[in-house]
Amino acid sequence: MGLELLHRALGAEFRQTEGGEIPWGYGELKAEVAAFYQGAALLDLPETGLLQVGGMDCRDFIHNQCTSDVRGLPQGGFLKTLFLNSRGQIEFLGSVYQRGQTLWIAAARTQALLERFNRYIVFDQVELSDLSQAYTQLRLQGPAALEVGGQLGQPPAKWSLVEHHEVVLARDEWGLDVLVPRDLAEEVFNQLLQAGATPAGRQAYRVWRVEQGVADLEDALGELPQEVGLEARVSYKKGCYLGQEIMARLEARGNTRYQLMGLLGQQPLPPEAEVWREGKKVGRVTTATDSPRLGPVALALLRKGLVPGDQVEVGAASPRSLRNPISATVSALPLLVPV
Repeated sequence: MGLELLHRALGAEFRQTEGGEIPWGYGELKAEVAAFYQGAALLDLPETGLLQVGGMDCRDFIHNQCTSDVRGLPQGGFLKTLFLNSRGQIEFLGSVYQRGQTLWIAAARTQALLERFNRYIVFDQVELSDLSQAYTQLRLQGPAALEVGGQLGQPPAKWSLVEHHEVVLARDEWGLDVLVPRDLAEEVFNQLLQAGATPAGRQAYRVWRVEQGVADLEDALGELPQEVGLEARVSYKKGCYLGQEIMARLEARGNTRYQLMGLLGQQPLPPEAEVWREGKKVGRVTTATDSPRLGPVALALLRKGLVPGDQVEVGAASPRSLRNPISATVSALPLLVPV
């Protein structure tokens, strides 16, 4: 049948994104969101591509491209990292998997990341391959993710990976990445459904992200890691890498101007809208959604100095245009604490 047809048979609605069509939801948003907290939510991430980096200099090359300590990555280990520009702003979010003598890198906007790598290869002995047409990425997340993923084989320890019959499982703090050859994707997806996983669309994942205060590329692109809650992906102990000078300066001075916070709205909050307080612009909305438990909510980059409970207005690009502003309350993150 194929994975897309399987999604449609399950009642999926699709939405077009920069990375192609993605399953947006299966018509049961409340149940899909609940799976992230009480079960095992199963996501298809078709926009996430996969690059293979080989050659004798592959570890050094990627180490010098990203914010994490790739040289210290053990065999069978993996990590989440950032790729910055020279101004320290985020260009890509990625996961790095150590596989024998090669590295696999999963990221959205893979073609642009591949072009970036090619620009920086000078004398490095590095071989780049795009595996995006050969593999697809699924995601199991929630308290039952390991139990359900165990149907594919013994899950790995945290921040490591294992391979079972061509399927790679990598475990982080929230669940499992499942890297699957495309010709096995439908079979694996069905196997996980039969083991008790709940198919979850991107709308449910967005609700979970906002409730938990977890930034994704739509929040982070062009921003500093420290301002969008991704500082944990930055190693301040490693040597030179693109954007490292800015990271070192921020570590020493700590003078970022914005922070990622939550907004609780009285009406739906438009994404990318400006946020105002007492006639002054204090930030912008990044990701907005409607939570089954909390109503209209959003992540927003807000000026430091704002505190939970502050009242703000969300709307147009200038205070004079705020004819019908939406009132919202600033909130700390996460908005909901998992039980």
